[in-house]
Amino acid sequence: MATTKKAVVEEKAAETMAAPVEAKEVVEKDPWETKVKIHIPRATNGEPNYIITSVNGRTFKVQRGMDVVVPAPIAEVLQHSFEAQEEALRFIDQHSN
Repeated sequence: MATTKKAVVEEKAAETMAAPVEAKEVVEKDPWETKVKIHIPRATNGEPNYIITSVNGRTFKVQRGMDVVVPAPIAEVLQHSFEAQEEALRFIDQHSN
């Protein structure tokens, strides 16, 4: 019995549809397990010698003037905070002239 192209295509499609799809398990590492070493400059007069930072209900008191190991989300929040402060100071400098 001769096999037509259409029959071969349909057979291949049926094999493809029937083949089990292997789901790859995605293992996401908890960002709170990743530790980052940071250094926050010493405080000026009148400022406390620490910074309190909170992310998703987790609060950390980070010492100024020394190297400190903190979870990655805390380091990221502090980095964004300092970047925002620098941007604010640049804006003030540009518009105060």
